[in-house]
Amino acid sequence: MKILKDLYDQMIRQGSEALPYETCGLLSGEVPSDIQKLWPLENEWKSPHRFYVSKKVVEETLERITAINQTVLGVYHSHPTTAPVPSFYDLKNHPDEEVKMLIISYKTSPPTIKCYSIKNFTYDEHPFSIE
Repeated sequence: MKILKDLYDQMIRQGSEALPYETCGLLSGEVPSDIQKLWPLENEWKSPHRFYVSKKVVEETLERITAINQTVLGVYHSHPTTAPVPSFYDLKNHPDEEVKMLIISYKTSPPTIKCYSIKNFTYDEHPFSIE
C-alpha cells in the first residue's frame, strides 16, 4: 500500500488535534493499493479508548467516495495512549478483510503508524510506503 506524504501528515495532525480522544477516517484510492484521498470522520463518542461514527455518516462518506470512482482501501484510527496494535473491538468491528487497518499511536514521540490485514479476528502487519 502506498500513501502520499501529505495524507500521512494529515492523519498525524488529525490525531494530534483530537487528543486525548481517538480519531478515525477512511482512505480511498484506486485498486490495488494507491491511497489518494483521506476522509476524516468525527469520533461521536469523544472517547480516549474507542471511536464511533454513525451509520448515516459512514454511508454518506461511502457515497462521496463512489461518486469520484474510488474504493475504500483502508480505515485508520488513533490510539492516544496505547501501542498501534488492533484491540478486540478493532478486530470485531473491522468492516471487510479487503480493507486495511492503519493505527496511529501517540504513546511515543514521534507517533507510530502500523498497517494491518484483518481476517477472522486475527491480524498480520501489512507493509506500506510513504511517497
